[in-house]
Amino acid sequence: MIELRQLKALLAIQDFKSFSQAANNLNTVQSNISAHLSRLEESVGAILVDRRTGVLTEEGAAVALRARRLLSELEAIDSDISALKNDVRGRVRVGMIGTVARWFVPAIVRELEERHPNVKVEISEGTASALESRVNSNAFEFAIMTRPSNTDELVFRAFFEEPLVLVAAKEFGFEDKASIALSEVASQPLLLPPKGTQFRDQVDLVAAQIGVVLTPKAEIDGVRLLASMAFDGFAPTIAPATSIPAFMTGRLSVIPIEGLLPRRVGLARRKKVAHSAAAKTVLALLEEFFTNPVLAKKHSIPSVLKQLL
Repeated sequence: MIELRQLKALLAIQDFKSFSQAANNLNTVQSNISAHLSRLEESVGAILVDRRTGVLTEEGAAVALRARRLLSELEAIDSDISALKNDVRGRVRVGMIGTVARWFVPAIVRELEERHPNVKVEISEGTASALESRVNSNAFEFAIMTRPSNTDELVFRAFFEEPLVLVAAKEFGFEDKASIALSEVASQPLLLPPKGTQFRDQVDLVAAQIGVVLTPKAEIDGVRLLASMAFDGFAPTIAPATSIPAFMTGRLSVIPIEGLLPRRVGLARRKKVAHSAAAKTVLALLEEFFTNPVLAKKHSIPSVLKQLL
């Protein structure tokens, strides 16, 4: 008979790619993880994890997909029953792109502590492509990210858009001014996301329209890391305006780029999913941040955002 602890062990192995790390995450020992996995494999009649690599087999991935949904539904039962007793409680797993998480996570956590102390958010940072995959696999209830590529399985609601800016250390010689043409930006090798990412494709499209080719000094999948390297003077980059902390602006040239559409960010979630009471509470709070000016001011939501709700 399959037991919940066996399924939890499999999911922890999938998440951490390591029996020892899975054990640490579940506050147990590695031998217990191995034992739970072996019993689960006996129950389903298949090898679920490649012991050499810690990677799930095709059969293991199939079991893990349904296990996540099952465990999520069990958590939702507890949350819904508590809500009927006027005590919303539960855990909500949220993914978030790093440039937004930098300023948005403190606001969400503080507001939840005030209003719903028994609702706990588990927030994981990642690139948009990684977040999309984890929402699809039920690892997250939803994610704050740019528009996902797979809109057949996911629904996306835009919350805000923000301008894209050139970020460069002062020594690169870009003068601070109201705006800059992309042709001027192209005079310098840049830190850029890899080709095929939504951000890079958008920038390359505009560059091609004006007959400009951008030269990457390095290609890195992660806007927050790109911005951090630009802060350190490695090379200029193109980044969302909110990726620059206020204390860094005096040390950098931060200039809006003409012709680039703003980055649109919102909430991605699976279609036809019954969220728990705790997840509905967090969803309502997320929307309120971008419809209630008082709440936005209270938590110093960046003023450069154009709210879309």
